[in-house]
Amino acid sequence: MSRTVLRTAATILVVGFLLSPGLLWADACLMAYSTGPCIYHYSMSDFYTVGPGDPLYDPAYDRNGEVLIKVGEDEIALDVYQAQGLASFVHDEVNQGYFSIGTDYDLVIDGFSNEPTTYYNILLVFDSFEPASCVPLITIDGNPPLYDAGLGYYYPIGDLVVQTPTPLGNNYSDTVMFNIQWDLCSGLRVWAFADEDYNLLHNPSLECFTAFSHDLTVPVKEETWSAIKGMYSRGE
Repeated sequence: MSRTVLRTAATILVVGFLLSPGLLWADACLMAYSTGPCIYHYSMSDFYTVGPGDPLYDPAYDRNGEVLIKVGEDEIALDVYQAQGLASFVHDEVNQGYFSIGTDYDLVIDGFSNEPTTYYNILLVFDSFEPASCVPLITIDGNPPLYDAGLGYYYPIGDLVVQTPTPLGNNYSDTVMFNIQWDLCSGLRVWAFADEDYNLLHNPSLECFTAFSHDLTVPVKEETWSAIKGMYSRGE
């Protein structure tokens, strides 16, 4: 057999492996956000904002005087706008995601996609506790999370079939919702990914839309929380 034939056969095997069901979309991230008011923190490498008078400005997507635009596409970030309680945007190069207030809220897991798909074996992951030394008490619909030494606190929620067109078309979205309650910390993060290879490992290079929640009744260092408190006290 010639080297060309061997190389062709090897290429077919590799491509076929990569396109096999469950591998192409393995460990895909989903969107996680609260049903209540939230502020989206964004990185300037991913998004930027425009105001009235800009050609990309659309008043239908105005949140506190700004519209969020995707870098490189120059289009409105429709996925970020999935959160019904989205109130405004904040530039943040450290932590990106939806920030909200409260320790008892409904968390939406949104399978926003540009084509119909199914996400298998979705896991909720709880981390980024504030302060880092705290051990939170968490329940999901009244149930405690599981724990893995590598992944941390997590909770399996099953599969999600995404096949419903969004109102504006061109995308699809289906959701599931869970009541989250937590205590003993001043803040934590929730995110979700489809652990399709069932190994409790997530590819950190894949972006996740995360939900940060904070308890402003817990005494914390002023320099840590003053910006967050200010945003909500001003109604931004």
